[in-house]
Amino acid sequence: MNKINSLKLDELKLKTKHFKDIVNSSPEAIFVYVDAKIIFANITALQLLKAKNPQDVIGKDVFTFVPEQSHEALRKVISLVIQNRKNYISNEDRIIALDGEIIDIEISSTYFNFNGKDGIQAFIKDIRKRKKAEEHLKKSEINYKQIFESTGTAMLFIEEDKTISLINGECEKISGYTRDEIEGKKKWTEFVAPDDRYLLEKNHKLRRIDENLPTNFEFKLIDKYGQYHNAFMTISMIPGTKKSVASIIDLTDIQKAEEMLVVTHHNYRLLVENSKEAIAIIQDELVRYVNPKLCEITGYSEEQILNKKFYKLVHPDFKETVRNEYKYRLDGNEKFTIFPVKIIDTEYREKWFQVNSVLTIWADKPAVLLFFTDITEIKQAQDALKSSEERYRLVAENAKDIIIIYDEQGFIHYMNTSGCETFGISREQVKTKHINITDILYRTSEVRPPWQAIEEATKENKSYKNRVEVFNSSGDLIQLETISSPVKLDTERPGMLVIARNITERKRLEKEIMLISERIRQQVSRDLHDDLNPHLIGIEALTQVLCTSLKKRQLPEAEEAEKIAALITKAITKTHRLARGLCPIDLDSTGIQTPIINLLKLIRKLYGIEGKFIYDESIVIEDPNLSSNLYYIAQEAVFNAAKYSGGTSICVKLKKEGDFLVLSIEDDGKGMQKNSFSDDEKGIGMGLKIMKYRAEIIDGNLQIMNKRPSGTIISVKIPIEILKDEGRIYYGGSYSKKQ
Repeated sequence: MNKINSLKLDELKLKTKHFKDIVNSSPEAIFVYVDAKIIFANITALQLLKAKNPQDVIGKDVFTFVPEQSHEALRKVISLVIQNRKNYISNEDRIIALDGEIIDIEISSTYFNFNGKDGIQAFIKDIRKRKKAEEHLKKSEINYKQIFESTGTAMLFIEEDKTISLINGECEKISGYTRDEIEGKKKWTEFVAPDDRYLLEKNHKLRRIDENLPTNFEFKLIDKYGQYHNAFMTISMIPGTKKSVASIIDLTDIQKAEEMLVVTHHNYRLLVENSKEAIAIIQDELVRYVNPKLCEITGYSEEQILNKKFYKLVHPDFKETVRNEYKYRLDGNEKFTIFPVKIIDTEYREKWFQVNSVLTIWADKPAVLLFFTDITEIKQAQDALKSSEERYRLVAENAKDIIIIYDEQGFIHYMNTSGCETFGISREQVKTKHINITDILYRTSEVRPPWQAIEEATKENKSYKNRVEVFNSSGDLIQLETISSPVKLDTERPGMLVIARNITERKRLEKEIMLISERIRQQVSRDLHDDLNPHLIGIEALTQVLCTSLKKRQLPEAEEAEKIAALITKAITKTHRLARGLCPIDLDSTGIQTPIINLLKLIRKLYGIEGKFIYDESIVIEDPNLSSNLYYIAQEAVFNAAKYSGGTSICVKLKKEGDFLVLSIEDDGKGMQKNSFSDDEKGIGMGLKIMKYRAEIIDGNLQIMNKRPSGTIISVKIPIEILKDEGRIYYGGSYSKKQ
């Protein structure tokens, strides 16, 4: 009888389309039960109950997984939901996993009609971490109060009626009022300039209705003496209350430094605006910047494009695709699937472009940097291949891009003139199928086998973007950007069409932009540290002398002089902090070894974790772009290991391995989950994404693996040229197989 019921349940599940939607859309654990019998549980639910297969849960009584003391409450919920049909009930409770573990959960129940029967659909969240956090919060109240008082940011708590109920010392400094003059007596609106007050008051009201409103604002703050300060405020609701907590930063000094930074921006802008590639920056789905090349391509003026939806330039058939690509990139996800995009210019002509995107920061907010490569000829070549072999060959043979077709074994069936000239391969060698695609690739171990690439592309019916390194006919190593699409060969066997473009020059330009940006940051940092800071110190000393003189004369102005001295001291501190923020290390003068050693010392001081740096003393890195990117990769990896690995030691290594420079960061912690290694996982952290991007900028390959018996190894491997007669490593020289 049980077997018959099980078969019926299986048949019902196959017929119910809703289950598939639930599994594909919900990250929460979901159960559906009818007459207290579980008829469906998604993957997250099975994982929560620690079930090895669905049969461990499906068909079981729901009360089996609920502690006995919660049975009566569950019966009331079931009765209430079924009687009201549309009632939605949410509460906290516990469930019992298959291994006996009691798990704290938040459960939301609603009515579910299953083939005419009354049922319950339950959404469950694992709140164990939240419970532990709440317990920890209760135990750490004193520590939080100390942090509140010692932080360098002005902080305040605001009641629902706008009254300020609590402030810290920094808030006293920025406002000029004492704690007794503010707490419980003044409203926060009294400190806001009239021009900004309406917007902030409006958001104060709306925030109690919609928690998704913006939390960051710039406004003018009025202190006790009527002086205006440019300020930045972050404000958010305290969960479960109508109160708010806000932090305020005085931007006056920072904005002065930013004005100095703008002066140095001119050289960078010239480089971008004279680029041969079209470039745009998208933020909040609006075009924030375009270079002249993009205006030339589309026919639109800069005024017609800026602050408009960037979908305006895209053909209607591609708007959804482009919108999704933008969102994926903004979320920090990497996507290897790239679709050609059709753009309509002002004369209604259709043009095809390959859009390569990079996550960046524009005006202190996340944005997407887009590089547009004209692939109109490539697209025409693909269309011609479908319609006429002859027309395809005419376009392909005259194309400047390299075009290759190969089979599952990797043997090349076709290569156009540009490809033959690039690799020094004759037509006869191609016709006899004696040339394999792996013969022309450099570092073949990092490239998927031909049969695997063709199988995946055919299965998904998509084009794939890749970057490979090859030797040209002169023996020089060059970089190609490829678009690979599945095709049918003459024998109806599956094959791969590859269209490759030489991007060596573009990569050089990217490195140059990064280098210029780093130089600008270092120059501004040095100007602040070496020029402005000593100047302020001199003023501080003179003020102290003046203050002493006034005190001796017992003049009332002595108190004002002391305040001026205090303000100058604060300005010196902020200038130093800003200089260190712009350039945490001086790689030009110290190299990479000293900053990494200092980094490990800082980790030991902050986290009590021992660090060790092992490096080849013969290594001298003269490229500041390489030095800075290697350091920031090491910094991100070391801090991640210190915060999350749970280990007791960290080892950083810098060494040579053949024709490669290798930087590795190892810890003895608990290791990482396997899904953290995959670029396709949406859960991968932003830190790993940034490390991967920095590695790509310096032509490196970032690898993450678990260390045995425990721990994690993060390494970046960069090709180098070793001059053995001098015993020194130079980065950035052209690599040639002709030594």
